Amino acid sequence: MKGVIFTELVSYMESVHGVAFADAVISESRLPNDGAFTSVGNYPSRHALTMVEVAARLSGTDGAVLCEDYGAWLFGRFGVLFPTIMANYPTAESLLMHVGSHIHEEVRVLYPDARPPEISAESDGDTMIVRYRSHRPMAHIAYGLIRQCLVDYGEPRIVRWHGGGRADEATFIIAAPDA
Repeated sequence: MKGVIFTELVSYMESVHGVAFADAVISESRLPNDGAFTSVGNYPSRHALTMVEVAARLSGTDGAVLCEDYGAWLFGRFGVLFPTIMANYPTAESLLMHVGSHIHEEVRVLYPDARPPEISAESDGDTMIVRYRSHRPMAHIAYGLIRQCLVDYGEPRIVRWHGGGRADEATFIIAAPDA
């Protein structure tokens, strides 16, 4: 998994819980690299999962909620880290419709060894369906990303997780709150 996800996870923990908390998570995670991540490096996704487990235990927050909140925070960071890519999309729907077909292709150009999740989206105008599939169990992060995307773009629709709640495969329905 790309190091940017790790470096941003550490930054998220520092911003929400403080530097001492992030240091404790890294220390208690007992990672082989002692938490020394670079944004362009590649690291096993199990290291991120271990950090989330430790952070959840230390904070008393459910791991799924922690991942969703991290995803929401990460969406804001994408605007800072990848402003040129993000500027191409004037609406939440236009962005979400192009994650799999364009944005992840841009990620592969920036990071040729990246293996982003498969994202597909379809819309009938009122309802949008976004499907997530990955070899990593990180659908809760995707849910948080989508949730914050809608908020940041001022989109009145909300996202609902449809189906079983698997972490490696998910379907998200974006529709009016009363739908």
